[in-house]
Amino acid sequence: MPAYVEIVNKILAIGTIGLQVVVVAILIGLIFFRNRENPFLMLVKEYTFILGFLAALGAFLLSLFYSNIVGFPPCELCWIQRIFLYPQLILFGMELYKRDRSIVDFSIVFATIGSIVSVYHLYIENGGASNLGCAALTPASATQVSCATRYIYEFGYVTMPLMALTLSLFIITILVNYKYMARVK
Repeated sequence: MPAYVEIVNKILAIGTIGLQVVVVAILIGLIFFRNRENPFLMLVKEYTFILGFLAALGAFLLSLFYSNIVGFPPCELCWIQRIFLYPQLILFGMELYKRDRSIVDFSIVFATIGSIVSVYHLYIENGGASNLGCAALTPASATQVSCATRYIYEFGYVTMPLMALTLSLFIITILVNYKYMARVK
């Protein structure tokens, strides 16, 4: 594995932890300090679709980077997570282009299903039994990939499924904040 991959892994792990902090901050704001004058929640609401687009774009590019450049073949659950991640890029891109705010509910559904798959993936990765075959045949290497394989393991807990879960929860959180702050008078 090239040395730059270790650097990318560390940066992504730090970014994942940072995104988790942002999710917790938004949730605390929504639970304890929700009002129209909350500048943090209003800022997140104002930039919801830009944040969502950038997060989805980053995840899209990084998933392709790891599978196509670094050579980490995705497992079956990784593919399922991608199925619910990749449309987010299109939905947020359409929202930024059209500005009709019709993607919010669709995006929340995709992110919720993606987060459920991520939680299951984390369960398997940490030794849980799988009801799935959890092995995908990749055309390039023709080898089976276990869903329990950890390609990234930073700071003792940051793995790819955790990154996917964090992204899904971030998208859910900013969209719930958007819906709530749009309703508050």
